[in-house]
Amino acid sequence: MKIILLPGLDGTGRLFAKLTKNLPENINTEVISYESLEGVTYAKQAAEIAKRFKDTDIYIVAESYSGQVAYELYKLLGSRVKGIVFLASFISAPSLLSKLAGFLPVSLLSANYLSKKLLYLFGFSLTGGQTLVYPVFASLQTANKRKLKLRLGNIAGLSKQQYVLDCPVTYIRPSKDLLVSASAVKYLASMCSSFSQVEIEGGHFIAQSNPVACAKVICNTFNVASALIKLNLKEDYNGQYIS
Repeated sequence: MKIILLPGLDGTGRLFAKLTKNLPENINTEVISYESLEGVTYAKQAAEIAKRFKDTDIYIVAESYSGQVAYELYKLLGSRVKGIVFLASFISAPSLLSKLAGFLPVSLLSANYLSKKLLYLFGFSLTGGQTLVYPVFASLQTANKRKLKLRLGNIAGLSKQQYVLDCPVTYIRPSKDLLVSASAVKYLASMCSSFSQVEIEGGHFIAQSNPVACAKVICNTFNVASALIKLNLKEDYNGQYIS
């Protein structure tokens, strides 16, 4: 089994640290960094990644920005993709405001009093403690600023798709996601032949604020039974996972 993890807007993959720590050691995981890729569009990023795994069966975990990369990978690799978990992700405009993402100055992604407050609000929905924003800003600071700006443009330019994902798809939906609309999730579901959704307590940066619950969903989706021994979780009557 090979699980590849596609990062959010920062592109570095560093923000997967808590999540991968809670995945079983006996499974083969690889975190992709967009910093190592030459391609800057969704399609070109996927094409470069696909070359690495053209002879390998893979499972994909796609966070936020990377939903469209996962979608493009499936188009290229077909049956090699055995399943996808979308972490608060999207393959169409995530919100009305996302169309303006390309105009957002990269300077606003630097840590200051205002940006910290905004990230804590929109990224974490004011839950879990403000220290959660520090690793996000640290990761953004290591990202190539030109590529970061282009990734914002990629989000702004997203349009509706035509190709149906014909593999098992699970969507991890944060209970308080302020960045991905319900309509964007509904549209993604309509483009999948097999779709299930799990709601987890937290804001948009769900893999960072609730990594244990996310790890359990990933293990369940990809049938990694051995992992469940180390994940001490309770499931409430709504099917939500809480640590």
